[in-house]
Amino acid sequence: MLFTIGGVAAQPCTIQFSGLVVSDTGEPLTGATLKLNEKTFTVADQEGKFHFKNLCRGEFTLTIQFVGYHTKTVTLSLTQNLQQTYTLYPDITQLQEVIVADQLQGIEHAYNFAALTEKQLAATAGKTLGEAVKELAGVNTIQAGPGIFKPVIHGVHSQRILILNYGIRQEGQQWGAEHAPEIDPMMASNIVVIKDASAIKYGTDALGGVIIVNPAPLPESPGLGGSVNAILQSNGRSGTISGVLEGGINNHKGWGWRTQGTLKRAGDFHTPDYNLTNTGIQEMNFSGAVGYHNEGNCFEIYFSRFQSEIGILKGTAISNLEDLLSAFERVPPLYTSEFSYSIGEPRQTVSHNLLKINSELPVSSGTWKLQYGFQNNNRREYDIRIGGLSQVPAIHLQLNTHTLETEFETKASAKQTYSVGVTGMYQDNKNIPGTQRIPFIPNFVNLSGGAFGISKFSIGKFSVDAGIRYDYRYYQVSGYDFKNTLYQSQLSFSNLSATLGASRQLQGNQKISTSLSSAWRPPHVAELYSLGTHQSAAAIEYGLLLNDSTNEVMNIEDVTYHNEQALKWVTSYTRAWANLQLDLSAYANYIFNYIYQKPTGVTQNVRGVYPYFRYTQTDALFAGADVAASWNVNTHWSLHPKATLLWAADVKQHDYLVFIPPNRYELTLRYDRATQKKVKNFFAESRLKVVDQQHRVPRTITVREFFEAIDNNTDPLQGSTANFDFMDAPHAYALMNVATGVTLKNEKVQYDIRLVTENLLNTTYREYTNRFRYYANDLGSNFLLSLKCTF
Repeated sequence: MLFTIGGVAAQPCTIQFSGLVVSDTGEPLTGATLKLNEKTFTVADQEGKFHFKNLCRGEFTLTIQFVGYHTKTVTLSLTQNLQQTYTLYPDITQLQEVIVADQLQGIEHAYNFAALTEKQLAATAGKTLGEAVKELAGVNTIQAGPGIFKPVIHGVHSQRILILNYGIRQEGQQWGAEHAPEIDPMMASNIVVIKDASAIKYGTDALGGVIIVNPAPLPESPGLGGSVNAILQSNGRSGTISGVLEGGINNHKGWGWRTQGTLKRAGDFHTPDYNLTNTGIQEMNFSGAVGYHNEGNCFEIYFSRFQSEIGILKGTAISNLEDLLSAFERVPPLYTSEFSYSIGEPRQTVSHNLLKINSELPVSSGTWKLQYGFQNNNRREYDIRIGGLSQVPAIHLQLNTHTLETEFETKASAKQTYSVGVTGMYQDNKNIPGTQRIPFIPNFVNLSGGAFGISKFSIGKFSVDAGIRYDYRYYQVSGYDFKNTLYQSQLSFSNLSATLGASRQLQGNQKISTSLSSAWRPPHVAELYSLGTHQSAAAIEYGLLLNDSTNEVMNIEDVTYHNEQALKWVTSYTRAWANLQLDLSAYANYIFNYIYQKPTGVTQNVRGVYPYFRYTQTDALFAGADVAASWNVNTHWSLHPKATLLWAADVKQHDYLVFIPPNRYELTLRYDRATQKKVKNFFAESRLKVVDQQHRVPRTITVREFFEAIDNNTDPLQGSTANFDFMDAPHAYALMNVATGVTLKNEKVQYDIRLVTENLLNTTYREYTNRFRYYANDLGSNFLLSLKCTF
């Protein structure tokens, strides 16, 4: 007996336990944590594989965890080598918490947000940032033709939305509704949209929300990997190729690097009936990063360059009143010609360089964070000009921005955390000489600084967030008016922002949250001093400080203008059943002293005849609801309805505003099949998009009515200051999209193939928020083929 016991005790522990951890759709769950008896643990690799070695015989409790999925616990009796495959199922109520806790930095105080995961971004490959985030409920776009898209969150855009590019506040000439963000979405692993105003740590301007573009974490161990993605599209005959290469550094644990690049070329896009001449695109982007991560210590350096050339629809180039009338009424637009890849005037070229250096240092009481950013933005806009000047930019702006941020985070207890920080920004905007035009906006220096404090804590069954921030901004302005007379100004602004939110987890997989936030922003220099033709907008624009009658720049002491101040309330409700998820949110955003471009009439200058807009202030209310659901009908079939509802009004004038996105509805029917061996994850889906006609619009005064009024020497506005539009809102429309795809995989390489048809029925329509709806229809059918190779 003693021999037997001794023999058992001396038996070697040689059992191996290995296997695979996958999702309910068959995707490997890279990074899933597996624990045996809460003592020994391992992490699933990139293929979802795990391996325990040198185990003894006996009973074990295996716990498998992966963020956003239900934890699985099983009991094992190990007597010999064992291989198993484990499937985890999504925990819907944790999905938002997953994004906050494990993938993003700094949005833990947001109560209403949505995200595009890496898999969802793959479905938008080849699109712009604005087109990508439009996939989320509550997000729309305002555009200028087929190549320029700006995100719209709950009805507002441009200066009222902050975009964080790899943690750096994106600073370009974003004051223009036709100036798209200079960001390549192909570098992102996920994109998060915060739809409340609670992200006060990022500073002023987040009246509508924040868009956070997150690359994947840098590798921390030796190895080499990457991907190549090629996309072909029929509309515009475009081609896009993007690649990523990354790895760790041998013998230097914690160090990692990544390089990424994208090339894109498109020719003229087309509607169902005609070509959109001079709407081609050229794009060339690059980014690179290197960093070190180990036991909470972090140091990273990141650089990116975005460079694009975009053609502006030639039919918007107008020289006289007859041309303007024809441009609004003629089908097809003026100057329509055969397809071409060439990009002529009018056009715009933009380059944007971004450098980021950041570090994190854990100390006994918390974590210190320090981040420096530098950005250089160079924008040129070209017109059709006489005298051989078409190759000389009519607008040439260079913007340099330095930012410095420091933050300290500490955990006072298991239920209470604090964060305090200080931010600063120095910005220098210059008009580059040689345009032979009076600058559209003046030179200026922007000095900004702020300090914030935020806290997260629990009160009973409620999780509560509170924060406060103070900001100061100073402008030093120097420019020339239409008489080429120098003017100089100094302006300063300051204000407080605050947020308070609470959430509670209810029984039955339910969660409810609500937040009330205040945010503010000072008028941008462009909103104060804009003067003249903005060709990429096909409009003439005048700033707040220009006299209504003479268009002379007025003394700032003689003009009444105010900061925009917003008060936004958002409440959201989430519930999950066994096969159904429902997300509802409602909001109201009241913006005092709302600044907008008010249509004012038709006017002419040396660059032609255009509709003209004047910046104006009023009080505005934006209210609405976002609805999204997902119903797994059975193992393979699922339904995904979505709705974005918005109501907006000019409260002060008891009127409506222009370019407010109409209500949108969407229904997707999807079939998924997790097949075996080398062929995996086949899917097919059909998506119906329905867009209402925007009925909440101001009156219409057409260009023809202006034309007739000029001939009859009458006032087409009839002495009224009410808002108006130059054309009736387009009719409602419906688009059908279909897509299918499959994943092919061997031991080393994975191929993802995707085929998409957009606007399957080649429907003719005009988008209300397209600034070029005055001149042309929107895009016809588009066939897209995407092939991604991951290694």
